[in-house]
Amino acid sequence: MKVDWTEHRIREEKGIIRQRLFFAGIQVAAVFLILVLVGGFVYSMEMRETQSAVTEQLQTWSIQIERAVVNRPRISSLRTDNLIAADSDMHYVVWNRAGTHLQRAFRPFSANSMQALQQQLTLRHPSSSSYLMSIAGVPYQVWQTRWTNGQWLQVMEDVRDDQSRLARLLSLLMWGGLFGLLLTSVGGFFLGLWTLRPIMHMRHREQELLSDVSHELRTPLTVLTTHAEMLIQHSQDRIEDHLSWIEAIYGETQRMNRLVRDLLELNHLETGKALQLETVSVQELLDTVANAYEPVLEEAGLALTVIPLDTPGVIQGDRMRLMQLLYIFLDNARKHTHDGGITLKVSERGAFVNIHVQDTGEGMSAQLLQRATERFVRGDTARQRGMSTGLGLAIAKGIVQAHRGRLMIHSRPGRGTEVVVSLRRH
Repeated sequence: MKVDWTEHRIREEKGIIRQRLFFAGIQVAAVFLILVLVGGFVYSMEMRETQSAVTEQLQTWSIQIERAVVNRPRISSLRTDNLIAADSDMHYVVWNRAGTHLQRAFRPFSANSMQALQQQLTLRHPSSSSYLMSIAGVPYQVWQTRWTNGQWLQVMEDVRDDQSRLARLLSLLMWGGLFGLLLTSVGGFFLGLWTLRPIMHMRHREQELLSDVSHELRTPLTVLTTHAEMLIQHSQDRIEDHLSWIEAIYGETQRMNRLVRDLLELNHLETGKALQLETVSVQELLDTVANAYEPVLEEAGLALTVIPLDTPGVIQGDRMRLMQLLYIFLDNARKHTHDGGITLKVSERGAFVNIHVQDTGEGMSAQLLQRATERFVRGDTARQRGMSTGLGLAIAKGIVQAHRGRLMIHSRPGRGTEVVVSLRRH
């Protein structure tokens, strides 16, 4: 079955867009709920405070009117009217004990309005209360109370300004909420991309790994298949006649085995496998590695120089991993150095111990140097010789990062390469 990769990529991109929209929808819903709760709380508190302030003012006026009218009945109505004359929104009426006849009024309303007032009084008789009512189309906050002499008082204030202010607040909260939801939806869509970026990065790396491994395995599998078919076709011949085919099969098998081993090693480092930390003397470590690797370089006609350090250069690290790191650098240097030799040295700078591996080899181009620590990146010579899986420096980078250190590579074509590993001193 042939796979349409273009259609697959389109479906994958649409899936990513759907996920981003889903994340944006969740964020919009969460922000909407928050805005409703906060906006509702702010509006209700403001409305309650406004009503409480108006009611308190009305209660204050009712006490003063009662004192002027009940306690000093001979005082003229002008005196009581002057109590609230400064406030153009204030009104009051005094009813008889039954609440059927008007006894006194300040700024009286029309006959229909007075009937509505009397009806309101009757409906609320005989308790004192505060309520909102409309008189001639104007909203009023009313405080109704019964005096000690049995008469009823209604003090009222025009609250159009307060309601207008509350309406502006509600409009501001609504428009602000809508603008906030719009920003949240747009921001959530782009934030979804940022959230999915690690997943997309891992997906991209998986695709790269699959592509690279497929590419690396294609040649050895082809060789294995070809030589195995040839052996089957010549099954009647003696094994000695076709040892070269068998050797080719064995060589490619070993190559695939090294590839799988290096991939597992790289996976262990990338998944954060714990290091076996101990106190390590970098100078002793270099001496141990140099003694073990020097015969290999002698056989290749190369010299190995170790420049000692006055101090041991103690660090906290995994001894076996650090030895593996040095062997990778030495092996790469040997493969790309034909004349001269390799130098190992240790230096200290501030709180760090630096390990230097220098060679006099062919060096790397600027393009190759930028990608040197990526997986399956090899120098041209190593690629031609089929001697490398291209994972050595990637594994070395993983070891250095596991030790929270820094890896720096300096190289110039024809002038050699220097690798510097910087580790924090213990």
